[in-house]
Amino acid sequence: MNLEIHRSTKEENVFLDLIGDLDMAGAPILRQAIAQEVSQGNIFIVLNFSAVHFIDSSGLGSIIGGLRRVRSNHGDLFLIGVDVELKKIFRLCELDKIFNIDATYETFSG
Repeated sequence: MNLEIHRSTKEENVFLDLIGDLDMAGAPILRQAIAQEVSQGNIFIVLNFSAVHFIDSSGLGSIIGGLRRVRSNHGDLFLIGVDVELKKIFRLCELDKIFNIDATYETFSG
């Protein structure tokens, strides 16, 4: 399933709702979306994973690249809606130590 991204804002945060698989085909789409947001001055980005059920190394790379991009511009990247299986992947790669992971949109406290 191709990755779709739906954008919304709340205060200074830009929410990117990811829908589909974050794999080799979806990673460039996410990279481009984050680059576009940062180029427009939006440096606090929240990725909503509630509709993502598969991620591969390309997807992880795009998230890490996005984190580097926003932090180099004095911003931050937050993850919400990460299900149990995806959390296991983040934990195995020790990415849970570098990302701010919240439960849901409602509990997000960025």
